[in-house]
Amino acid sequence: MRKKINVVTGNHGKVQLLQEHVSALGYEAVQVNLPIVEPQANSIEEVALSKATQAFQLLREPLVVEDSGFYINELSGFPGPFTRYVLDTIGVNGLLRLAEPLVARTCSFHSVLAYMDAAANVHTFVDAIGSGILAREIDDTPCEDAWSDLWRVFIPVGYSKTLVAFSGDERAALWQKWRQTSVYTQFAAWLAAEIKATP
Repeated sequence: MRKKINVVTGNHGKVQLLQEHVSALGYEAVQVNLPIVEPQANSIEEVALSKATQAFQLLREPLVVEDSGFYINELSGFPGPFTRYVLDTIGVNGLLRLAEPLVARTCSFHSVLAYMDAAANVHTFVDAIGSGILAREIDDTPCEDAWSDLWRVFIPVGYSKTLVAFSGDERAALWQKWRQTSVYTQFAAWLAAEIKATP
């Protein structure tokens, strides 16, 4: 019988991603939507931990919360933990206006996965993935797969085009590269070690 890991999110893609990583370990990722307050914090680690704590108080079962942010180096990492708020208010157009005077324009996506076990012990996994350059204008290339407007302004290292301009094969190759160190891969490796260590 498979063990259950609750994934607290409104994004089914995160559930599928976790399922791909834990299925072979005998676990099933189950999506759970909960009335959680989105905290305003100085780091995505704090955001993920707050959400996990809130969720555990409601569920009292093992759960996962994954949060991410977009960091622009010359803006001291802004918007970072405020990425969602920035996209919901000024959008990518506003972000590009803020970044207009920047020279290097280096940026990256950061991700944190917080796992809370049945005893309320927290384990966190962190990864800074997807280093690249912030484009100077929005790429309007049609892309049905884009889950964020940031795809239209993010140029991965080693490329000269934004994510929306990638072919399906190019994007799959990039995901595979990023996946090697992702928080989901880290969590699955940790979970496998925990299972092996359990008598």
